Parts: sequence; structure tokens; C-alpha cells
Amino acid sequence: MTDISDARRATVTIDYNGVDITTELSRFLTEFTYTDAPPGQLDEISITLEDKGQKWQGPWNPTEDDQVIAAIRTYHWRWVDDFQYYPTGVFYVDTFDFDGPPDKVSIKAVSLPVSSFIRQEQKTRAWEEISLRAIAKDIADRAGLDLGYYATDNPHYERLDQNEQSDLGFLNETALKEGISVKLTGGQLVLFDEADYEKADPVATLTRGDDRILTYSFSWGTAYKTYRGCEITYTNNDDETISATFVPPGAPSSGPILRINEQVDSYAEAMRVAKNRLREKNKEAGKASLSLVGDVRFSSAVTLNLSGWERFDGKYIVESASHKVGSSGYTTDLEIRKVLGW
Repeated sequence: MTDISDARRATVTIDYNGVDITTELSRFLTEFTYTDAPPGQLDEISITLEDKGQKWQGPWNPTEDDQVIAAIRTYHWRWVDDFQYYPTGVFYVDTFDFDGPPDKVSIKAVSLPVSSFIRQEQKTRAWEEISLRAIAKDIADRAGLDLGYYATDNPHYERLDQNEQSDLGFLNETALKEGISVKLTGGQLVLFDEADYEKADPVATLTRGDDRILTYSFSWGTAYKTYRGCEITYTNNDDETISATFVPPGAPSSGPILRINEQVDSYAEAMRVAKNRLREKNKEAGKASLSLVGDVRFSSAVTLNLSGWERFDGKYIVESASHKVGSSGYTTDLEIRKVLGW
């Protein structure tokens, strides 16, 4: 007879304002979800609790910005004696919902304190003679965050105008134009180039028919066609025209060209902008969704290979990963897209 300690299972551990409440919470916990969000969005956890005793509506009701540290533990998950630990990071209570009957509550927390000004405070400011890294460092320092700048390029600007935007929104917008992604996780403001992550070795190969794959969804449509190149043209106030065309290596010999008109000050800048706009446009093609038996290997920005889906086979990068522990066990939902390869 198998001892309960040898059973295949997944559990959630939770520290609340520095106190381990895992045991107390287990009596009420019905579902836990951790979402490792796409760049530009905040990571999130959601804790759903039954509350027939009305404790969470009353004396145990959370407070805005309470700190939550959660992790998923698996036991004998892939094989006997396979133990895994998946820390999700530090989160701050953002939302409380209550409904019924039967009474249940949902506590949501995000990876940035609600009180942080960089998320909600709208500002107007001129940034002059400054680089993208310096902008990010300024914002991170004032928010009490560490900066991780892992992008290859560090664009310089004579002037940028922030008009009634939050610091985080302004940084996201500016970085996106440069093909650079912004992520806020673990008390760190991180800027990175997704193209570099696309080159990483896959963490797994998933093959059609594998019993770990619960559901899958693929699609294509003419609204999300792939462009073979991008042409940018800009005429300045002196009637001087700068034009450049970026075609990535390995592009087909024929196909549609993305044409844009955007201010640039040099040919080098035009080529950089054309490349970034083409990446953003072509990333919309080749998207898919997967639901898997819980797998701690998957997080945002890791890569995987798919096999057995014919035209949809290939290498993908994870845009977001949601890990859920509840009545259906432990599952992982992935939003993925094909890597561009350049």
C-alpha cells in the first residue's frame, strides 16, 4: 500500500507579511494561480478561498499592499522521488473580491506595490541628452528597485517628452519602440532583448500525443500576415529624405513589405527602427496556446520545440505562463509564439 507521503501531488506555500500561513490557509484554499505575464505587464497571483465562516470578510480581511510570497512544491511529480520547488516572487495585495453563496473570496496581488508612483502617477517631463538605460535607472532608483539592463543596444536621445504618462507606461512605450522588453519581477526592473532569448536552448520538446499536453490551439489568418521586410522613409524640415529598408537574413525572395513613415535622424537609426517595427509586426503571426500537466520548467521568455502539428511545428518562445493549483490538480497554461530567428 502506498503511503500518502509517496503520493503524486502539488501544494502551495504562502508567507503573508513575513508569517508562514501555509497550514492555516490550506483549510480554506480552493485555487491558487500564478501568472508570469508578458513584457510590459505585471506578474500576478490570485488566491481563492472558501469563506463560509466569514473570516476573510471580517477580521482576516487583507489590506492594500500587504506582502505575499508564494511558491509551488511538487512531490513525486514526474517520477518517484521527483521533488520540485517553484518560487513565484514577492507580490503586493492589489484587489479583494467577495461573492456567494457559498461565500468565497479572491485575493489578487501584483509584482509592484500599489503605492508605487511609477505605476499610477501621471507625469509630464522632458528628458534631454539621455540614454534608455539612464531613463530606466532614474525610474528604478526613485521607485526603490534594482535595475537589470540586459539589452545589447542602449539608444541615446537628444530629447524625449513624457506627456501625462506614468513612468512605467512611458518606459514601456519608449523601450518597445527600440525592440526592448520591460519586465518587473522580484524587486527588479529588467530590460532585455527578446531576440536574445529566442536564441536560447529549448527547455523542452512537446510532441503531439504526449499525455502531458491537455489541450492546444493554433491559428493563422490574413490579418496577421508575415512581412518579408520593412521600408522606412522620413523627410525632415530641411526637405532632406532618409530612406532605409531592412530585410532579415533568411527572408523569402518575395512577399509584402511593411512601409512606415517615422522620424529618424540618420540611416543607422532608420535601419534600427525598421528592424524593430518589423519584429513587432511579425511577432503577431505564429501564436498558439497550450495547456499542460503542471510543469515548473515553463516561465515567460523560455523557449520550447513543438513536433507533430505539421505546419505549426518549430521553435516557440513563451509569452506568458500561468501555473494553477486547485481542484483539478496542477496545470500550466502557456501563450506562445514562433521565434523570428533574427
